[in-house]
Amino acid sequence: MNRADQSSGFLGWFLSGRWQASAAIVLLFALARLLPVLALPLLINVVALLALVTMQAGRKESLEVLAIATIGVGIVTWSPAFAVAFVLLAWLPGRLIGEGLLWREDWRGLLWALAVLGLLSLLVTLWVLPGAAGPEYWQSQLATLLKPLAERLSTQQKEAIDLVVPFTPGVVSLGVVLMGTVAGVLASRWRERLQGDLRVQRPFSTLVLPSWWIWPFLLSTAASLVLTGLGLWWAENLTLFLSAFYLLQGLSLVHLWFVLRSWPAWGLVLFYLGLILLSQLALPVMLLGILDRFFSWHGRLRPPGP
Repeated sequence: MNRADQSSGFLGWFLSGRWQASAAIVLLFALARLLPVLALPLLINVVALLALVTMQAGRKESLEVLAIATIGVGIVTWSPAFAVAFVLLAWLPGRLIGEGLLWREDWRGLLWALAVLGLLSLLVTLWVLPGAAGPEYWQSQLATLLKPLAERLSTQQKEAIDLVVPFTPGVVSLGVVLMGTVAGVLASRWRERLQGDLRVQRPFSTLVLPSWWIWPFLLSTAASLVLTGLGLWWAENLTLFLSAFYLLQGLSLVHLWFVLRSWPAWGLVLFYLGLILLSQLALPVMLLGILDRFFSWHGRLRPPGP
């Protein structure tokens, strides 16, 4: 596992051997357990590093890091369950994302990897965990979680929570897609840095979904309008999951607009801060992605090649 440029700082050291890579990953994953506030960014970086191992070092090395890091996580945390969580929440997504980025030079491979990961998370949260209980499972889980705060919540707050809880599987799968996207972009940029590329080879502004991806989204949306009971629950959460990809296409269009206007990078930073603070903005961005599918704004805005 010595395919890294030794002058590349931490990334060069990270890829200089399986033991270095495994030690760094174990440390970051253990910190995610100790620092819940930083758990999300730490997990994203772990997934990105594991994807980088697959892309830059190879598939065999990825399996070696899996074995060493899984044992290391189990020893450091003294928890076999946490070692299993490492495999499912970090290594598997990292491996699939790395394979997707290797498969194609554009973003289509990553999109397929995200679709697989999102569908797996949707299957687990819609069927494996709830079993026959259906949405009532998540209602009971949240009731247990919020029991210490029950007296502090107003009636309106309780009603709002009850409305949102059935969409937990869709929100989880949507989060998996967004987190996987960030990890994939990081891994792609890190690989370019290691290879000495001064220009971004895979800009996010080029991300465009295959045209036929709109049909599963439209069918699930239509199903959520006509079905009832458990079928309605499945259809609504599937629609929420599929909407994540058009949110990505909308964000890609925003990136393209910034590139064509030569606006500064801090403008994008402010845009994402606004998106985080005002999550309602995600809906118009997603609608932008859907409209792009029908009006081909990506193709119209992008200048013709040489």
